[in-house]
Order: sequence, then C-alpha cells, then structure tokens
Amino acid sequence: MNLIKDKFIFILILIAMVSGSFWGFAYEKDPRPEFSGSGEAYSYDQKAMTILEEGLFSDTLKEGTSERFFYPIFLAGVYMVFGHNYHAVTMVQIFLFVLTVILVYRIAQMIFVEKIARLAGIFAALCYTLASFSGWLYRETLFAFLVALTIYCLYKSQITFKVRWFALSGLVIGFAFLTNTVIQIFVIAAFLNFFLVCWNKGFKKILMRASLFVLMFIVAVVPWMLLGFSTFGGGGLEGLMLRERMEKMQSLEGKYLEHFVGNTLGDFFAYKWFEGYNPLEVRHGIETWDRKSKWVDEGKDPNDLYQILLVEAKEYIPNHPWMYLKQSSIDFLKFNTPMIPNMRMQNVFVDTHPELSYLTKGLIIIFIRLLYLIFFGLVVYAIVKSIRKWPKISWLFLIVLYFNGIFSAIHAIARYSLPIYPVYIIFATVGLIMIWNKLRKKDENLFSN
Repeated sequence: MNLIKDKFIFILILIAMVSGSFWGFAYEKDPRPEFSGSGEAYSYDQKAMTILEEGLFSDTLKEGTSERFFYPIFLAGVYMVFGHNYHAVTMVQIFLFVLTVILVYRIAQMIFVEKIARLAGIFAALCYTLASFSGWLYRETLFAFLVALTIYCLYKSQITFKVRWFALSGLVIGFAFLTNTVIQIFVIAAFLNFFLVCWNKGFKKILMRASLFVLMFIVAVVPWMLLGFSTFGGGGLEGLMLRERMEKMQSLEGKYLEHFVGNTLGDFFAYKWFEGYNPLEVRHGIETWDRKSKWVDEGKDPNDLYQILLVEAKEYIPNHPWMYLKQSSIDFLKFNTPMIPNMRMQNVFVDTHPELSYLTKGLIIIFIRLLYLIFFGLVVYAIVKSIRKWPKISWLFLIVLYFNGIFSAIHAIARYSLPIYPVYIIFATVGLIMIWNKLRKKDENLFSN
C-alpha cells in the first residue's frame, strides 16, 4: 500500500510540474508596466532590487511595504541566487505550486478517504487558476502556499497534539501575515478553535499549546513591526480604504441591479442591458484616489490625508449599514468570479472579438460562469453536508469563511481568492463524490478514521 501511495505522489508531482510549467511559462509576463500593465508587480520587483542594492533594512523599503513585506524578500532571494531573472522567479514559483498541490493531497488525506485525497490532488495539479499565477510577480502563489502550509500544520497540531506543530503553525502563519496582513484576525479564530477541536485533551494543555501558537506568531512578526517594516491593521491606510469603501457605497445607490448583473453574468451583459453602466463605480474609489494623488503631488504628508478620510468614512458608513451590506455582496461576487486565461472574466468580450456574434459571446460567458457555479455549488454542498463533523472540517471551513468574509467587508477582486482555491478544490471534490454516491444510492463514509 505504501508503495502504491509513493507511486501516486510521484505521478502527482509530475502532473503538477507539467501543468505549472505549461501555464506558468505560457502566461509569464515581464513585470514592467509597459509589458504587464501592472504597477503592483513592478513595485514588488523594484523593492526586491532595493533590498539587493541598499540592504534589507533600507528606509526606502519601508515606504508602502507594511502589508506585503515578505514577497519582496522572496524575490530578492531568487535574484540573489539567479540574478535579475524573471524566468527564475517563474521556476521557483512553479516549485511552490507543486508543493501546494502536495499539501492539498496531504491535507485531504488527513481528513477524508484516500480516493478523495487523490482526486483533490489531481484537480489541484490541473487547476489553471493555481498554476498560471506562477508566471506573475504577484504574491498570491507564495501566499497560497503559506495558507495551505498553515492548514496542514493546524491539522497536524490537532491530530498529534505535539508542541512542535503548534509552534510551527504560529511561525508559518506569521510568515503568511508578513506576506499579506489580511490573515491577522484568523490567528484569533485559530486560537479559539483549538479549544473546540481538542476539548478532550484538557483545558490547561490546550491553553498552553494554543498560547505557544500565538507566541510563535508574535515572534515571527514583532521584530519586523518594531523595525517599521510591518504593522497590524492597514498600515495607516485605514482611512484611505474606508473612504474608498464609502465612495463605492455612494455610487451603488440606486444602481444595485446593474452591478449585480455585471458581477454575476459579466460586464458584457450589463453594458447591453443598462444605459450608462460603469463597472468602475464599485470597483475603485476613483475620487478618493485622485485626492490622494493630488495631496502627494503637493508635497503633503499622506498620513494627514488618511486621518481626514477616516473621519469622513466614520461619519458616513455607520449610518448606512444597508448600503454597506449591498456593497459587501458585490465584493463577495467579485471575490468569487471565475478566472480564465489571460483576461478578466468580468469584462470578457467587452469591445473585443468582433468576429463573434452577440449570441456566441453570451453563450460562452454563460457556459464558463455555469461551470464555476457548479464548482462553487459543490463547495457549499460539501460544507453543508459535513458541518456536523466539525473536528474534521473546521480548519478548512474557517479559512473559507474568513477569506470570503474579510474581503467582502473590505475590498475584493477575483485574484484575492487564489489562496483558498486549494480548500475550494478539496471541498468541491468531496461534494462531487457525495453527489455521485447519492446518484448511485451508495452510503459511504468519506472521512478518514
């Protein structure tokens, strides 16, 4: 049996390497804005070069790095070994993708029967969405790996109850925090969940280990915070973020239906059905960012503006809870928009491909979105049917709930969902097997012993 499993892992690694290499290099892009159109990717590249040229503790590096500090260090490490080579970054990120696929298999193996673990591993290896980001200088591939590793360590902590796994869980989630601070509140949820899933181990033992988990998280992040490279919250940008949220809420007033259509069926249909439709109204706070640009151009301290924007947002948002929920629902839809090769799904076929008829374009869009709806439906079905097995699925469920909730509450685009695709794939696989067994009228225990 072990020999069979070893053969499967080898095959899984091979599939993941081929998939990652194909999609990673096929959609690899030079991060410079004139080639990629992405200022974010280029800023990571430039921060990495700053580390190599001025050192890790450069004052230049502190500027704008507070919620995404670890990825430039990762890039600098690659550049240090291979030179300023974007192909090398792609290769290293393909390696991270392969490790993420293995983690999907191992996590599923700890919770469910072997066939689910294998199917989930294969689906992850063949997942274009996970594989293609290997070719981009975005933090999502690294963050997805760290999130998957966090889940793996949390399950090992629960199953083995060994101190070293609690400590390692804290360290890994600390590195995830330095990559994207959005995960910070999850630490609290994890601390509390240890008491639920390990309740039979005794309160004092759980408290000691859960406290060690938090302590190691602090050990991982506090040195960088004391040096000014990272911070809890939004790194002083709360005012900007909330003021942008306020602006989008105001733009959504009286236009919810057209933006709902735009984020479920796509801009292609919304442009056709609603006169004056503008997807940017609830995608970006244009006026808010224009104010920031003007403020900076005048040589003023951005932090002063952030405080002004924070006051404005606090005066508006608490008095419009219903509009806040409406905007959150739109961000939820953005977060769960399918991703397709080399284009945004939301605005696919908008003013492009004139050789295709309106009907053809519409059918293609509906087909793609229907596939994703089925995929997401399987995720939800598996969660609903498995929720009573809380000790088994809790870490997977909490990650899904947390990421959907936090991004819906703040700001979302489809790319931000990539780190939880491994979890989506596990749940979708479980949902698929559950429905298949139901059709065959077969009663089968899908959870591991």
